[in-house]
Amino acid sequence: MIKEFLIQNAEEDLKHFHEKLIYTKLPVYGIRTEKLRKFACLLAKNGIVPNDIENTSHEEILLKGLVLSKQKWTDVEIIKAFEEFNSYIDNWATCDMITSSLKRLKTENGRRYFLSLLDNDNFYKKRIGIIGLMSFFLDDENLDEIISSLISLSNTLSPKTSYSFAGTTEEKIDNLSEYYVKMAISWYLCTLICKNYDYGKTALQKFTDKFIRNKTVSKCHDSFRLSPDQKEELKKLKI
Repeated sequence: MIKEFLIQNAEEDLKHFHEKLIYTKLPVYGIRTEKLRKFACLLAKNGIVPNDIENTSHEEILLKGLVLSKQKWTDVEIIKAFEEFNSYIDNWATCDMITSSLKRLKTENGRRYFLSLLDNDNFYKKRIGIIGLMSFFLDDENLDEIISSLISLSNTLSPKTSYSFAGTTEEKIDNLSEYYVKMAISWYLCTLICKNYDYGKTALQKFTDKFIRNKTVSKCHDSFRLSPDQKEELKKLKI
């Protein structure tokens, strides 16, 4: 059933586009996100759980994660299953799509779990933590703790301001892992600034990494949620 779906919905042009964009070691079929989401709902309704799905392609990993997000389990059960699932993640796209789908982790256990991932040695798990905190906890009463944890994480990263996209897929995965963590922090800060300008602006000034600071300002400049005056103020914070 799953293999048939993958073959029938594969698009060659999309396959080549995804291969150039996401840098996964797994084969890519090239299937549109909306189709994957609808099929994941159908699988979940038919009693399929993540472990029923193979790990042999990029889209199967996505389906595993999307099916996980549909399970009516407790947050503790979701975290346990997600820990197993996220060992398969080797690209930013899978990380972002699945993490932001786990609405059942908008709990104290979920917050603690995402915070714990910021200290993980695996860069993609760090990104999972950042995306989870951005997706579900921007209004959290413990926002100061989250910002402090993100600052601590940023201080462990190299001071590099540019990253190479050259090389094989394997080399790109290795070389760009830190890049995707820094980009996630910048995305988090931009989203926070758009949602709570004064607080976010103050928080941004506590980050000393040049890449993160400047990329955040750049992202804010592209946002339609900020006024021209706010964007001009933020420009002054570039390093």
